[in-house]
Amino acid sequence: MDRARADLPHVFRHPSDPDTFSHLFSKLAQKAGLGHWHPHELRHSGASLMLAQGTPLHVVSDVLGHASIAITKDVYGHLMEGDKRAAAEAISGALLGRLTPLAPRLAPTDTEETG
Repeated sequence: MDRARADLPHVFRHPSDPDTFSHLFSKLAQKAGLGHWHPHELRHSGASLMLAQGTPLHVVSDVLGHASIAITKDVYGHLMEGDKRAAAEAISGALLGRLTPLAPRLAPTDTEETG
């Protein structure tokens, strides 16, 4: 017979009850001064942090278990606006000659010594 251990918090005695965990988590978050949080917010925070640190969208999608990268893009695409701006600035700089190319040239230009 599997008896619940009275010395453990309720959430650990009945781990199959998601509501129990959710309530405990919310109480702990409020007690810590974080406001009213639910466990699902940790998922969103984790995804947001991964994207902010430059983790590719397909990797974040895989970590979250989304069936399609489109789901991840629909939910978190607004966080990638800075990436679009950086890409536009990079191409503008490259076209206008303001940036050093990231990839090395494979052959010298006509003005360079071939040596």
